Amino acid sequence: MTTRYLWTLERDGQSTRSGLDTVEEIISIIVAEDVPGAMPADWLVSFIRIDADQDGSAAHESPLGWTLRLQQMAA
Repeated sequence: MTTRYLWTLERDGQSTRSGLDTVEEIISIIVAEDVPGAMPADWLVSFIRIDADQDGSAAHESPLGWTLRLQQMAA
């Protein structure tokens, strides 16, 4: 099975984007959206693996005006 993540990208002054995608698809979206200060793909994968509450979710609030939230949906 393919792991997909329900994701939300919130940015100051822009419409919220969201979807249900794989890590690779989310990376492509972040690159295409030109999110300021977003790190390379390996950062996103590490970020997804950080799960402080162990509930399959992660969130990153950037001081540059954007927030990315992810929730693992299937493994």
